[in-house]
Amino acid sequence: MTKEVNLSSRSLKRDEMIKYAYELFYKNGFHATGVDAIIQGTGISKRTLYKHFASKEGLILASIDYYHQTMYTVIFNYLQKYDSKKPVEKALKIFDFLSMHVDAGKQYGCFAMNAKNEYANKATEIETACDAYVQALQELIERYLKEGNLEDSKSLSMQVMMLFEGAIIRSKGLGNSHPIKLAKAAAELICNQ
Repeated sequence: MTKEVNLSSRSLKRDEMIKYAYELFYKNGFHATGVDAIIQGTGISKRTLYKHFASKEGLILASIDYYHQTMYTVIFNYLQKYDSKKPVEKALKIFDFLSMHVDAGKQYGCFAMNAKNEYANKATEIETACDAYVQALQELIERYLKEGNLEDSKSLSMQVMMLFEGAIIRSKGLGNSHPIKLAKAAAELICNQ
């Protein structure tokens, strides 16, 4: 019993560190956020942090995984709530999801894309984790495009994902959702050819 409580307590501390680090990394960037800021904000010792994560990069990987699991689930559930008879429309609702978040003031961009940009050609594991998130979203889009009987749904889903990623970057830079609406219109053209 004591061992179970101890493992649960460790798991809670680990989760707390990941969530707090995620918030700081998202807001301030990865290189600009030091381990000391995470320690100070959580009240957890440096020793405890390094007991759970071998390095800052290990914590970043855990934060990317947290983002991947959380955001994928939120996006999936958002798309699932649309009982559209047209799966292509359902796939393109991902742009509406993004617009909703940007319009609500969430303009930090995509956590995974931010990490990939900061660690490009510097940390393969981080880049791979970021790519896995983007790939998961692309496969979700592809699944809906296949349901809509679109030819070459794999290529189309990649094109839609490229528009989605571009819309994220552009809306972050402009601070509004207009680029997202334009990207969705372009995706509709591509999918309706």
